[in-house]
Amino acid sequence: MVKKPTALLSIAGFDPTGGAGIIRDILTFKHFGYYGISVITANTSQNTKGVKSIIFEPCEIIKEQLTLLFEEFEIKGVKIGLPHKDYNFNVWLANFLKDKQIPIVFDPVIKPTAGRSFVENLNTITPLIETSTVITPNESEFNLLKNCIDTSKIPWTIIKGKKEKNSVSDLLLKSGKTIDRITHEKDTLEIHGTGCAFSSALLALMIKEKKTEIAFRKAVEFLSNFRKQATEGLKQRIYTE
Repeated sequence: MVKKPTALLSIAGFDPTGGAGIIRDILTFKHFGYYGISVITANTSQNTKGVKSIIFEPCEIIKEQLTLLFEEFEIKGVKIGLPHKDYNFNVWLANFLKDKQIPIVFDPVIKPTAGRSFVENLNTITPLIETSTVITPNESEFNLLKNCIDTSKIPWTIIKGKKEKNSVSDLLLKSGKTIDRITHEKDTLEIHGTGCAFSSALLALMIKEKKTEIAFRKAVEFLSNFRKQATEGLKQRIYTE
């Protein structure tokens, strides 16, 4: 039997700038030595000034693509970014991935910094949350989600950029209980695609390090360097490496 090539899979939106979405995920996977493959949930028209429009892909096409990719590759882990708007599809996807018994990192991209919301009804994404190994919302996303999720039933939750008086913190929760916190000085930089970069780095590091606690700290370190190296864009800075 021919051995399947190994890969990490991104299920996310397409950002034509390459600073976020599936392009950022694949570049980040490559940074950590993994081949990246992808399935697009939605196509967007955007630049660093904001999102102008979004078109979700047909669910049947996505199902077909996923089936073919799992047939071809040994997929070691999955990162989900911008979720589909179709609840029934998300139920299907959750069940499909649950059977694979591999790490699933879900970065719940609910709303861009500028532009229309991606997720109109939060209940449409709860199936994905319930099947994830880790969810990685930022503070504003977590505040939107906290009334419709139970973190005690999620193996790992990472809350990014929790604002404090003179600093921001990243929190690691295990079954709803905070077990680690990394605090940084506040900065005023607006960086495009930090959530995508962090969550895809986290997945790669979970595979590499085997321990989520170690992966968390190394992903935070990676993102700190990512922020420092971003260059000027039209509005937000963008990392072009």
